[in-house]
Amino acid sequence: MDLKPLFNNFITSGIKSQDLEPIKRVKVLNLFLLILAVGAPLFGIFYFFIGADFLFYAIVIAAVLWVSDILLLRWTKNISISGNFAFFIFWATLLLIKWNTGGMSTGSLMLLSWIWNVVLILMAVFITGYLGGTIWTTVIFIEAGVLIHLFRIGYQFPDLIPFDISPAYSLGAYLSGLLVILVIAFVYEKEKDDVADRVGDISRALVESKRYIDTIIAASPLPTFVIDAGHRVIQWNRALQEMTGIPEEAMAGKKAHNALYADDQWSLADIIIEKPDSIEKRFSESIVSKTDNGAFQMEMHFPAIQEGIRAMVTVAPIVDINGSIKGAIETIQNVTNLSGEKYTLHDSLKQAVELSPHPIFAIDSTGRINFWNKACEKYFGYSFSQMAGKSPLTLVAKPVRKSFRETVVKVFRGGTRTGEEWKYYSAQGEPRYVLASAYAIQAGDRKSRECVVVNTDMANLKSRMNKLERDETEANKRLKSLTGEYALLRKNLATYIRGKGAGGFHEEPDISKLKAEMKSLKEEVEDLKKEY
Repeated sequence: MDLKPLFNNFITSGIKSQDLEPIKRVKVLNLFLLILAVGAPLFGIFYFFIGADFLFYAIVIAAVLWVSDILLLRWTKNISISGNFAFFIFWATLLLIKWNTGGMSTGSLMLLSWIWNVVLILMAVFITGYLGGTIWTTVIFIEAGVLIHLFRIGYQFPDLIPFDISPAYSLGAYLSGLLVILVIAFVYEKEKDDVADRVGDISRALVESKRYIDTIIAASPLPTFVIDAGHRVIQWNRALQEMTGIPEEAMAGKKAHNALYADDQWSLADIIIEKPDSIEKRFSESIVSKTDNGAFQMEMHFPAIQEGIRAMVTVAPIVDINGSIKGAIETIQNVTNLSGEKYTLHDSLKQAVELSPHPIFAIDSTGRINFWNKACEKYFGYSFSQMAGKSPLTLVAKPVRKSFRETVVKVFRGGTRTGEEWKYYSAQGEPRYVLASAYAIQAGDRKSRECVVVNTDMANLKSRMNKLERDETEANKRLKSLTGEYALLRKNLATYIRGKGAGGFHEEPDISKLKAEMKSLKEEVEDLKKEY
């Protein structure tokens, strides 16, 4: 078993971030808490054996609080809260130890207290920053001032350390403080090196990614350009060069060419950087679609390109991790055909469904078929040339023609119909049973509507249902078999265990996966039955 991922998840508190600095601080804080939580009980045992019960209980409580702080950090993901909580427990524990071990009455122990104070200050600076480190330094200096004042007025601090072991205790505590400082320094340097390595890897990956993206844009058959936040062209691909006749060298670092302007001043890419909210209002009649990430697709006319073209333009902002716009990308697809006619959303939709596996046809406002995809040709046995301009009622069985007409009329009035059960006849006279849906779309002239009929062969649905039912039956058999085998196994084991004089049989085999599979099969069958 590979424990490295598990330890890494523990040491990072499950935090995942592109920013490596917080991850580094979380790792160091967790290691610091782990050292304290493990090391503190050892000091507690020492205090217990010398009779300093108060310090023993104080350190045990501190260790428990440090463990809880590890959980707090994992729960809140807040380094500042967890760090300051850890430092407060650390400072309070040190204060109790110094107060009860003559910390201000013996020179060596005074040095000891300052060694551990240095540990606290270093960790505070590293984890909470210079402001947090300054605050904790101030607290420590105030504490030291109060203790010195009490010492000078003759206050006698209790000393729970026996005189004969005081030197060894002082030296051990002093060396342990130095060891912690060295561990912190080592961890810091290691993390710094690791971060540097990761930053280097990320930088190389970013360079490779940029080169890869640049290559994709440069080789894209769609005319594309990219600008930065300063409206300077940073990509002007080969397809756009061929469309506009303007070489990349002439555009690099400059404003987008006025041949691509959407108004008198800017291209759409410029507008989406400066005034993204204005696009929907200014170009509402041209917008074909938009996305949640701020991208738009629209039809536009570019009179200065190739003596005037119609184009489908896609423009999108380029944002950083904080959502700030750092640039924009724009593609211009020439959709003017050789006769000068416009390429419309209607044409785009027809192209999209041409290769659909479902038989799909469209009916114009006169009730005639004007679209017939490849699946229709295969399913009904008629080519588009045979069906173009004809009424679809020639295919529809007489008993359902009334339902068919009513559905088409409702769709032309703006409705949508789903789950219609119709019967057609193929060119060979064979019946075709379908589950149909009908939708209204804008016609090519942009003034009228068309009715699109999407057909799903019910034979395929029934075949799927039969297969699911067979799968369900098989699963039931497997479950029944497993249950029987399990009951027999349990009976035999129980008999064997009673013969050996042992306790009962408590564990049961896990059949939850099979039950989940059964539930999924049943739900799918029920859904298909409802649809059918």
